[in-house]
Amino acid sequence: MSQPVHAPGAPKALNPLWIISLFLTVSEASAGTAATQTQGWLQAVLVLFSVIFPVGVASAFFAILVQRPYVLYAPKDYSKNPSVRDFVNALNTSRNRSVENMEASIRSAMEEVIPKMLDAKISALNKDAIVTEAIESAREDFRQRFIEISYSQMDQDMEPAQIPVGEDTGVQEFLNEAWSFTPEWIPPYTYGDKWVLVDQEKGRSYRKMGAHWARRHGKGESDDRLLYSTGISAGDVLQAVPLN
Repeated sequence: MSQPVHAPGAPKALNPLWIISLFLTVSEASAGTAATQTQGWLQAVLVLFSVIFPVGVASAFFAILVQRPYVLYAPKDYSKNPSVRDFVNALNTSRNRSVENMEASIRSAMEEVIPKMLDAKISALNKDAIVTEAIESAREDFRQRFIEISYSQMDQDMEPAQIPVGEDTGVQEFLNEAWSFTPEWIPPYTYGDKWVLVDQEKGRSYRKMGAHWARRHGKGESDDRLLYSTGISAGDVLQAVPLN
């Protein structure tokens, strides 16, 4: 994807990054000014707010950056005016690389730290075995925080996607994320009609969810249930299967 540019005379996209920055600046300036004009407990509250508030916003910002980075940018930020699909896919690809880099960093750290914690009398071979076992355990724990989706039945050249999920992840949020990795010929909000997720290991097809299911059951345009209520959970490996 091309880098953000600002062509002469082109209107600047007011994306969430600018809004967050402006909001933080105004809030901190207001709280700081008010703190210098007050005394006692009120001043202490304002000072505390000036410290805690930016930390809270930063925590939320980085959580969004990991989970859904594409909501922080606008397609107009880029020179070639990519489609929304291309835009989301590019940022999701970057996130998948971050996941791989994080796993590599964990491996590197464990390989360095664990041998130092082991008794010097243990042979080098045993140390390597212990390190390998610990790394595999950490990798498995890491995988249990994601759902892997293979799109090979839609396009053999597509790489699997890893989508982070938690106890509060909603069905529609998850399906929107899963759709962002699908080929361009899959229209939005067609889960259960044009494509479906299948767990081959469990022998289950998760067709009864998504916008199509919600409309049929009079629940509007969005499936607001929690993901775990459908039987899908972190650590699952799913196949995205097109429907005729």
